[in-house]
Amino acid sequence: MSNRMLAIVKSNPQKGISVKEIPIPEPAKGELLVKVKLASICGTDINIYDWNSWAKLHIEPPIVVGHEIVGEVVKINGQNPNKIKVGDLVSSETHIYCGKCQQCKIGNKHICENMQLFGIGRNGGFAEYATIPIRTTWKNDKRIPLEAMSSQEPLGNAVHVVKTADVKGKSVLVTGLGPTGLCAVAVAKAYGAKKVIALNRGEYRRKLGRKMGADEVFAELPGKYSNKVDVVLEMSGNENAIQTALEAVRIAGTMIVFGIPKQEVALDLGKYFIDKELTVKGVFGRKIWDTWFEVSKLLTSGKVDLTKMITHKFKLKDFEKAMQVMKSGECGKILLVP
Repeated sequence: MSNRMLAIVKSNPQKGISVKEIPIPEPAKGELLVKVKLASICGTDINIYDWNSWAKLHIEPPIVVGHEIVGEVVKINGQNPNKIKVGDLVSSETHIYCGKCQQCKIGNKHICENMQLFGIGRNGGFAEYATIPIRTTWKNDKRIPLEAMSSQEPLGNAVHVVKTADVKGKSVLVTGLGPTGLCAVAVAKAYGAKKVIALNRGEYRRKLGRKMGADEVFAELPGKYSNKVDVVLEMSGNENAIQTALEAVRIAGTMIVFGIPKQEVALDLGKYFIDKELTVKGVFGRKIWDTWFEVSKLLTSGKVDLTKMITHKFKLKDFEKAMQVMKSGECGKILLVP
């Protein structure tokens, strides 16, 4: 094979992205090389493209972006306790943990104190080939559709959010129907929520919310739900949605915060956190590897069908077109084909 490949690179600390030809990487000790089959665009990739305040804190250009992938293993360098073989279809856990800090030692590898992020803190997978640490490589069940294999990370986020909330038999409001919010709808239904209400401004994604299993979908939440919902899953990071969520959740209810705001959000602690005695928890990423096992079960059992929310495919070279569709909100999950 040629020693060059196509890749999506954040070349400079400014808005925009570059489609470049760069050398195929060699896996370092403890890494493997994969030929990328499919990749999925995440909301984080929009932040990187726009070069907003979050990106400025987390990205040091130049870097190959992209963290949601499925690839075929072509080379392995180092010890391989998970018995991954050349030819296996694998995905990458974005949160690359150190294994030595206090959080890693107590089972919280996903919030490692020395964490490096795939496609953010090191070269990622929007490319024809990518290197992945063996310790953060997930071997996929071949019964899962290839399209779904590339989108397991947002589903894993949703599984972590929903399990943290304990939704069985409860009314659930999902604010924000980006891909992870759409996954949260499906997972809440799969885990026994009594009723799932979804909130999103754009009609396109409201329709997808129904497709993923929401019982009711709104652009603005009706007043009848004020102080009536048992659980809120805040998946948008939008300030207005956060305020709506705090109004909607009942006294002594639960709110899980996953969406990352683009700026600081002012909250009335007395009105919501104290007077309502809310339980509010944050979620970041997926439990390693508990969440991945749960994701695999949901996909192989058919309880969740990620292909329902995949709406577009673009060639890797057409990344700019794909990003513009992603930013429009007139899409579900967008896949990139190297």
